[in-house]
Amino acid sequence: MMHILFYFGILYSACLAQWMVLKRMTREVNQCLPGSEQFPTSVWAFSPRTARAPINQIRIWRLHRQFFRESYLPWLYLATWVLMILFFLLCLQFDRSHAIAHPGVVVG
Repeated sequence: MMHILFYFGILYSACLAQWMVLKRMTREVNQCLPGSEQFPTSVWAFSPRTARAPINQIRIWRLHRQFFRESYLPWLYLATWVLMILFFLLCLQFDRSHAIAHPGVVVG
């Protein structure tokens, strides 16, 4: 049981780190854009230009690479995505291996 909590904790931490990096990248990109083209970063922003939309995340990535060529944030953003996917797969594998290990248990 402790392994799944460990994996889930790291998955949660990776998600939180990914959100923090995206928010910082968005803030930096917004400083270079005019007011009408900025991306809202609020959790409650229901605009089509919100930073959480997947297509806008790609746009923010590209704009950040264009404006800040020497920045490490886009690579850190990719690293957090890889970390999230890795630990999500580990959580699934752990769950699957424990479900197979106890075939005699009837649930329900």
